Amino acid sequence: MDDKFSVKPKPPSKNAIMTLLSYLIIHHQLLLFLMVPVGIRGEYSMRSEQEILNTLLKNYDMRVRPPPVNTSTEGAVNVRVNIMIRMLSKIDVVNMEYSIQLTFREEWTDPRLAYEHLGFYNPPAFLTVPHVKKSLWIPDTFFPTEKAAHRHLIDMENMFLRIHPDGKVLYSSRISLTSSCPMRLQLYPLDYQSCNFDMVSYAHTMNDIMYEWDPVKPVQVKPGVGSDLPNFVLENITTNTDCTSHTNTGSYGCLRMNLLLKRQFSYYLVQLYAPTTMIVIVSWVSFWIDLHSTAGRVALGVTTLLTMTTMQSAINAKLPPVSYVKVVDVWLGACQAFVFGALLEYAFVSYQDSARQNDRAREKAARKAQRRREKLEMVDAEVYQPPCTCHTFEARETFRDKLRRYFTKPDYLPAKIDFYARFVVPLAFLAFNIIYWVSCLIMSANASTPESLV
Repeated sequence: MDDKFSVKPKPPSKNAIMTLLSYLIIHHQLLLFLMVPVGIRGEYSMRSEQEILNTLLKNYDMRVRPPPVNTSTEGAVNVRVNIMIRMLSKIDVVNMEYSIQLTFREEWTDPRLAYEHLGFYNPPAFLTVPHVKKSLWIPDTFFPTEKAAHRHLIDMENMFLRIHPDGKVLYSSRISLTSSCPMRLQLYPLDYQSCNFDMVSYAHTMNDIMYEWDPVKPVQVKPGVGSDLPNFVLENITTNTDCTSHTNTGSYGCLRMNLLLKRQFSYYLVQLYAPTTMIVIVSWVSFWIDLHSTAGRVALGVTTLLTMTTMQSAINAKLPPVSYVKVVDVWLGACQAFVFGALLEYAFVSYQDSARQNDRAREKAARKAQRRREKLEMVDAEVYQPPCTCHTFEARETFRDKLRRYFTKPDYLPAKIDFYARFVVPLAFLAFNIIYWVSCLIMSANASTPESLV
């Protein structure tokens, strides 16, 4: 009875079994794709880069420059340059040179290194291959103003080389150079210096290589560079100056970077102008010392003169022996002239005083002889009775009287010369300062552009 009414399960259909198997297969493949791709894809990418590099270098000839991008038989390789200044230091005025550390980048297109058409699956965005530098053609750029240079090799050589799918090559290297900078020191220490940094191809003329600056940002400066120099500050950097090198072997393309440096004046104000001004003022003390104090006035004049000479020698020792006159030479020469003039003034005053003392001595001797003759001729000589001074008191000289005596023009000629020198010489030095500083500021403002320094 129970068997009669029981329901037996229906066996699965063939379509259901096939659907289940398909689902299991897809699920299994998806798990494999999600769980194993790192190793498989990484190995494939590495193998792909190796295969791309081997394919590119198989028939590559580094001795021949890249063909033109426009596939014509003639045309120069365009090399785009940009620089990052990492350090600027040791601006040597005596040797006229400066030290600079920079990241030098060159970019050009070599169609022989294009791998986007080689048919590789999912090729990389670029290949970083610094170790194949010696197997590729690289522009033979050199720096004409360079005196000494070296590449940085710690821990490895600081450079890289990238190859892009379209054949564009980026070469970057970190180098340090000591470069020459012919300096014009007419306005020293209020001068501006314009230092050129040139890049030229050594062997390839303009028919083979044409240089151009990066149009976006040709020169980058690391923060802080140019503001930490001891005596200079980096005012401006300009590019795009024509410096094509024309020789008897051809015309060579060139790029120029110009560094405009301004000398910091505060150091020279404290160490040069203030001390020399005080020395000149100290020499004026001689005008206020009694003209008969020979030892004091001569010692003061000689000491200030020797001090000025020593300072002038110390300053010139820090500068190259140039044939033109600098504004600092005008200042030092004028200060030395004022100090020497104070010494000459006392020599003239002393001579005038000695001459008048001799005249007075002769007059006094003549008067004594005259009185002696008169006494011998007198028969009845009257006895001279001096006036009584027992009831008079000597008045003490007050400070006001002393001050008035200093500022009252004397009648004695040597003292009168000292009196005039106390006022004329400081006014002359003040007038010289006005003319000197106004002229220096005008010339310094006119020399603040690179064009005026060419």
